[in-house]
Amino acid sequence: MNDKDHLSSSIPNLKLGHDIPEEELSCCIREITQEAVSFQKKKDFLKALAQKGENYEEFSVFIREFRKMSIDPELQEFAPNAIDLCGTGGDKAHSFNISTFVSFIVASAGVPVIKHGNRSISSKCGSADLIEAIGIPLNPPVEMIRECMKSLNYTFLFAPHFHPAFKHIAPVRKALAEEGIITIFNLLGPTINPAKPAYQLLGVFDPNYLAKIGKALTSNNVKAGLVVHGKVNDSNIGGVDELTACGENQVFGIGELAMKQIERWQPERWQVKNGDFSDLGGGDLAENLQIMRSLLKGNAPDSLRNTVLVNASTALWIQGKCASLEEGIELADSLLINGNVEQWLEKVSDFFK
Repeated sequence: MNDKDHLSSSIPNLKLGHDIPEEELSCCIREITQEAVSFQKKKDFLKALAQKGENYEEFSVFIREFRKMSIDPELQEFAPNAIDLCGTGGDKAHSFNISTFVSFIVASAGVPVIKHGNRSISSKCGSADLIEAIGIPLNPPVEMIRECMKSLNYTFLFAPHFHPAFKHIAPVRKALAEEGIITIFNLLGPTINPAKPAYQLLGVFDPNYLAKIGKALTSNNVKAGLVVHGKVNDSNIGGVDELTACGENQVFGIGELAMKQIERWQPERWQVKNGDFSDLGGGDLAENLQIMRSLLKGNAPDSLRNTVLVNASTALWIQGKCASLEEGIELADSLLINGNVEQWLEKVSDFFK
């Protein structure tokens, strides 16, 4: 640990509303991951940072430092062409695992997917639960991770196995959550994929973070992507951490798709009809597997199917597989109709037997 106690010197400045210089923040981040640093000091720092409000430069430093502390999954061969699809969670919408199912469609199109995720905290079925249910183990050896990429265009990096630095922060995060305090760690997970895929479609539960996270990912060399937030007509939710076909979508570009300001995209941009958000509801693992089967068989509600197509087409366009969102819709639709996604899932099952 550094001789200087950077946390103690930074906390008063944060409480005064001052931003933390990059080098100082890097030292603070290393300190909060140390077991020897007191619980109270970590809590005071994260609480003060949250109450001040993180700027995009501070987000950028957190992303850079936690990527450096992660375990390397040795996927450098695949990362330049790969995409990650993930949301922050926390929208309390309890919807179906849309981004996870979309990742299956994208992989079935031949696009490399390096998905980074966890079990859900706020819903009954997280990405890891659904991925494990289709037969992909959560902690395979590195050799199998690489073979999975070669054979299936897909791998899943289970966050707890790749981020040991989080171990000494978890109790503090839990205590702050019990106080109703949202910290940077409620948003950081989707930004710190240890494989560093070049492309990303990332959903956030709060549109106030769209530009901050987008600029931070651009500064951390994400080649192209979008940070998105879906607005829905539900007074209990307000918005979700993904694109939907059920209302206005707010988007901010990353890297080669960088935007000067947040844009608002209606479902018509993808040439789909505006639907009913209630059709996107999910449940526990058994229920979500049944919803997945309905999507594969073509008898899911139109709003859900269109939302899946909107997200899939956007991911295919971001990665360069398709030249436009309209072309992406056509490709994603054909992959579902022609059974390519179902065949891919069978291939997954066979691979891990």
